Amino acid sequence: MAQSYYSLEIRNEYLGKYRRVTGRTRQEIALKAAEQIQRWDEQELKARDRAAVANTKEAAQQATEEAVALIEAYRNILQGTLAVNDQIDWTAMQDHRPFDVAEPILDEIRAALAVPREHPVLEKLRLISRRNRAELEAAALQAYAEAMSDFTKARQAHEEHQAEHNAAVEAFRDAYESADADAVERCVSLVLASSALPSGLQRDCRIGYSPADKTIVIEAAVPAPSDLPTIVEHRYIASRRVVEKKRMKDKDVGSFYEDVILQLTLRTMHEVFEGDYAGHCQLVVFNGIVDAVDQATGQDYRACIVSCQADRGKFNEIDLSRVDARACFRSLKGLSGSRLIGLQPIKPIRILDTYDPRFIDADSVLDGLEANQNLMTMPWQDFEVLVRDLFNEMFSSKGVDVRVTRASRDYGVDVVVFDPDPLTGGKIIVQAKRYRGTVGVSAVRELYGTMINEGAGKGILVTTSYCGAGSHEFVKDTPLTLIEGPQLVHYLQNHGHRVRINLKEVREDLLGDADAMPPG
Repeated sequence: MAQSYYSLEIRNEYLGKYRRVTGRTRQEIALKAAEQIQRWDEQELKARDRAAVANTKEAAQQATEEAVALIEAYRNILQGTLAVNDQIDWTAMQDHRPFDVAEPILDEIRAALAVPREHPVLEKLRLISRRNRAELEAAALQAYAEAMSDFTKARQAHEEHQAEHNAAVEAFRDAYESADADAVERCVSLVLASSALPSGLQRDCRIGYSPADKTIVIEAAVPAPSDLPTIVEHRYIASRRVVEKKRMKDKDVGSFYEDVILQLTLRTMHEVFEGDYAGHCQLVVFNGIVDAVDQATGQDYRACIVSCQADRGKFNEIDLSRVDARACFRSLKGLSGSRLIGLQPIKPIRILDTYDPRFIDADSVLDGLEANQNLMTMPWQDFEVLVRDLFNEMFSSKGVDVRVTRASRDYGVDVVVFDPDPLTGGKIIVQAKRYRGTVGVSAVRELYGTMINEGAGKGILVTTSYCGAGSHEFVKDTPLTLIEGPQLVHYLQNHGHRVRINLKEVREDLLGDADAMPPG
């Protein structure tokens, strides 16, 4: 009598192995399969372990290569910019993107609404409802008309936004090439912001330009020693199955740090001179500012650790591709401590000049603002400070500097805003008018003239009242903005300040002659 045999297929996907186990009984097959699976599991564990070791070694080697490449990039900060054209590409700044929304297609709308095709014979035989087809066709035409209207509005908005952006770029270019001081600062700021520095390296800058002597001062945040990459190797330790990081020797870190800071100084000067193709900047002053922790006290501090100036003509004679950064820095009579890594503070050769004798310190008004405050009943001096506080809150995330001027009541400048944005920022002057009557066009004309005299790129008039039609007409095609009473209240309420404007509560002694214009 023939003996029956049983079989079972088993496999290990990781090892890529397969086997058919046979036996006279199911118990025999189970024992054989379990034994084989256990052997495979042990082999798989060892294989995975070997692969993990290999992967760890490979990862460590890759990390080492990346670390060495990053250090090399820092060592070549100056060389890395010499082959780059640092001038602004005005065309690239413009928006020439096509309108990428597809135009509505009537047949597609008909298909979506399942509009049947016209069949006169079938309609005559009443196999298709002529009325139903006509209703669906009308609905399709209506939907198509609405879609086309939306499409046209969207395309028009795209083109208007594009034209506005491109006009701003052209105005920026014209102002720079005409030696407008604010535009020169913005241009240099944009050049430096566009510079491709090695990963992890920051160079946030504050910039000031003096048209009188064509000098530009760059106050740049430079890295502290702890910010530099100092890992030179990722080494796998097989006995402990760990990866250890090997750092640069302490004696080499100081030399590395000094080389990086001095190269960054020379690179910045080179980029300014090359980016300023119109030649408005004849002298560049670079001040390197570091934020660090005092190891003796544990307190944060900020200090200028390097300062250097260069004349355009002499600087352009230097072959930066062949210089030693230390020797070049000394030839330019740059200033620094004996050891840069010691972060010894020095006196800058020249500092940014943002001083204006009109600026005053004034306590915040918003902090003490009463709930439901009527802006018309507050003293006009407090109203000017309130406007400053509002601008501080509105633009705090952009790092703007907002100053209030000494109270003169001369229809001059009440608030000055310094916006660091390289494209849309610059100097902005603000006039705060706590009026109860209509702001006439003469006040707006004066603001525009003041803006020109101040060398500002924008002017803003803020009032508790309204601006007349002539005022609105005048500001068209000018960099002036009018903020009227309701809009001012809206801005304040958006920032959590419940205020209102009520003329009935106004007392004449609070208004005064200058602010109490005749009702319009």
